Amino acid sequence: MLTAASLLVAAALQLQGLPAFANGHYVERLSDGSSACGDASARWFELDVRTPPNSPSGVDGNAGSLVIALGAAPVDYQLTYALSFAEPDPAFDMRTMHMIDGSVTLDDGTYTLRTSFLTSANGDAELISATASDGGPPIHLVLTDHEPRTHGALANGVDLEPFEHCPADTD
Repeated sequence: MLTAASLLVAAALQLQGLPAFANGHYVERLSDGSSACGDASARWFELDVRTPPNSPSGVDGNAGSLVIALGAAPVDYQLTYALSFAEPDPAFDMRTMHMIDGSVTLDDGTYTLRTSFLTSANGDAELISATASDGGPPIHLVLTDHEPRTHGALANGVDLEPFEHCPADTD
């Protein structure tokens, strides 16, 4: 029999995000690696993945939201899929891969978004791939580059720096 306490525990588990990829506000680090938390001009994203207690490493369906601001106005994608691979991978310099998909309806149509992130043990997240589509040709927002190591680059060739998980009071 479910009690009020077990329902609260279940609700709390649904809001914790993916393993090794905490929910919250992430801001791109400066090129020297220093923090840009609190810098309103920095690129950023806000992650809110809601995983069910019986599947903490992934969810298919109403999975939360991902708001991305890579230099233009922020876009709020409603997540349809989120998956976290369980272990850091030597192929990615011991970073953990996460795949997150979503959709958004804008004035000019509905777009789907497919992303791949890598997270490090220090909590940094790297957006290594982001592709949007409205059913036509894909729109590559972030491309994967493998030199000198796997990382993301904007479509114009600008390399992305890792994104730091910032405290709530710097949002």
